Amino acid sequence: MLKKGNFLLMESSEFQGWLQQQKITRLINKLQVHHTWLPNYSTRRNQDHFKALEGIRNTHLANGWTGTGQNITVFEDGKIAISMDRDLNQTPAGIRGANTGALCVEIIGNFDVGGDRMTDEQKQAVLHLYACLAIKLNIPVNTNNIVYHAWYTASGQWIGDYVQGRSSKTCPGTNFFGDGNTRLAAAQGFIPAVKAEVMRIQMGGDEPMTESEKKRVDDLQATVDAQAKWIEAEKAKANMECPSWAKTAYEYYKPYIADSKGSYDFWRQLVINYRKEAGIKVQS
Repeated sequence: MLKKGNFLLMESSEFQGWLQQQKITRLINKLQVHHTWLPNYSTRRNQDHFKALEGIRNTHLANGWTGTGQNITVFEDGKIAISMDRDLNQTPAGIRGANTGALCVEIIGNFDVGGDRMTDEQKQAVLHLYACLAIKLNIPVNTNNIVYHAWYTASGQWIGDYVQGRSSKTCPGTNFFGDGNTRLAAAQGFIPAVKAEVMRIQMGGDEPMTESEKKRVDDLQATVDAQAKWIEAEKAKANMECPSWAKTAYEYYKPYIADSKGSYDFWRQLVINYRKEAGIKVQS
């Protein structure tokens, strides 16, 4: 752990112990997720960590801010930096109009499609950091409390997902964690991974997961994936075009129907009504 200028730099393995010693005096109920875009992996080559941090700070000061915008920075080699001029008890300048009650984490890199591919060291440090913060601050690990910058408009209005043309930015990147920046991508990839790290910490800290623990994590991921697929299927069934098996009934009732879309249950009931009127019985 090394303090220099306006920053404290540490290994990710030191973060949990450091965090446990911190006294948090403000309410924090949201953890923001950002990528820096600049600096990125290319600009960071052979660059001193503190030089990169002071460069970010100078850019933020030039914007008229009082100091570094983020509370915490995660480097590509897994090192974690704390902004001493924007410590955990100070409101960040992360998302315009939506910083109260939030903590801002900037992840070094450009994680848009075609940009940087996150290193394993950085990925593990990111998961460990969010898990430690969630435990310390008693923050639920979900997409309401761990939020991407892309889920807000430029004015800070919450839209709850990345919507091209409405979202303020693509941040933390259209290929963040290899999944993307949508809420569904977070729910399927990033959030379950943070939950798994929370579980690992709570079940034994730095000890590697056992095979049974790994299986529990894998089972949790499989459950999340299955639920996501089921939700998408249910959404599709809620407003589907007339299916082929209901075409005859649809043509019969067409003068009384506003359009060719309806739920699965609607089309099923339409077919039953048609069979009843036409005297068609289903053979048992």
